[in-house]
Amino acid sequence: MRLKNILISSFVMAGLAIGLHAQAPAQKNWKDRAEYDLYTEITKPDATPQARLQSLEKWKAGYAQSEYADVRLKIYLVTYQQLNNHRAAVDTALEILKAEPNDLSSLTEIVGFGLSLVPADPKATLSAANKADIETVEKTATYVSGNLDAIYAADKMPQGMTADQWAAAKPAMQKFATFTLARAAVLSKDTPKAEAALTKTLEVDATNTQAAYMLAGNLLSQQKDHPEKMPKALYAYARSAAYDGQGALPAPTRTQVDGFLAKAYATYHGNAQGLNELKAAAKTAALPPADFHIKSTVDIAKDAEEKRQAALKDNPVVGFWNDIKENLTGDGSAMYWEALKDSAVPGGVNGVMKFKGKLVSATPETNPKELMIAVAGEAADAKIVIEEGLKGKMEPGGELSFSGTAKEFSKDPYVLTFESEATDIEGWTGKGAPAARPAGKKGAPAAAPAKKKQ
Repeated sequence: MRLKNILISSFVMAGLAIGLHAQAPAQKNWKDRAEYDLYTEITKPDATPQARLQSLEKWKAGYAQSEYADVRLKIYLVTYQQLNNHRAAVDTALEILKAEPNDLSSLTEIVGFGLSLVPADPKATLSAANKADIETVEKTATYVSGNLDAIYAADKMPQGMTADQWAAAKPAMQKFATFTLARAAVLSKDTPKAEAALTKTLEVDATNTQAAYMLAGNLLSQQKDHPEKMPKALYAYARSAAYDGQGALPAPTRTQVDGFLAKAYATYHGNAQGLNELKAAAKTAALPPADFHIKSTVDIAKDAEEKRQAALKDNPVVGFWNDIKENLTGDGSAMYWEALKDSAVPGGVNGVMKFKGKLVSATPETNPKELMIAVAGEAADAKIVIEEGLKGKMEPGGELSFSGTAKEFSKDPYVLTFESEATDIEGWTGKGAPAARPAGKKGAPAAAPAKKKQ
């Protein structure tokens, strides 16, 4: 685990620095020369871990009640660590902590490697032993977090470390102990506890993008029961992908996360709008602000419906017109048109008897049989065909009301075509219309005007 190695490197040295040549306190005594010779053999600089372990077993078998049993345990711990036998190392650390609860090397072993004894596969069934190991790690990490001042007291600094190294080890351990609690919750499949612990980890250590990635997966797994957590999940994925400073995920991993984020964001939001802004924000802050939110497709549809209802209420004519337009230009256009085609529109829907708009053009200009009207906006979006035509001429910009039978439409530019009667049009001024023919017999010329009297 790359991030684990980075975080733990600053204090593992302190945990292992007890040395194999610790001087015994004056009040302790070797039982005999043979015991001392065994100790000397074990602490030779060129002794291999395997050879040292054999000698330790011999020492333990021959001198079970040695006054140096505590020193022996610590040498066992170092030896097991060198052999990567963390099962034995953890068990040994627990024995040491019974007498020395602040022993750094023992605390480091349990917090740093105790969870390696538990199956990492989330589908794995945890045994009783696995659960016991998780509990041990949790208790130890909790103890470490609450007792850092005592554990890292000045007089506890191991030989070989500088004051600066010792000072840096304390906050490093604090960060890792917090992260260890989060990992323990993840391994124990406690989703709410893991969410809280991973969030706490990022509060303590903003550079821990592995925690951000784990939090993203945790929140995503709750999508079915808690869809409101998806924005935070997307933010955590954005953090994992965009952050490139100290503690960042490897570049290939970040590229993979970025690809997943793009798909997940588009699925949730409906498009990629706002994704770049999300990544820019996540790059600079490990956690989102309290009021952070990303609108889902459900939110967007709800907003659109509320807007539509408001428009219908404030202006039923324009509201109903826009409703028709949205349906004819949306995904269900074909089905909606089948229902609308050849229908009398608006037909009293929402109390609307006629649409109202401004005349854009008339064809021909005088006695037109075709009108282009702008109902919503400045561009013509309604075409009115009047077979018998209208009389006279009307300047563009005049207001007209109309109804008719829906006959055809185009999406781009959007225009809905109606067939209407002249009586369906209201507001036509008809200037310059021809004079009406006087009443008389069909085909008979009009009577000549009477002559004026002289």
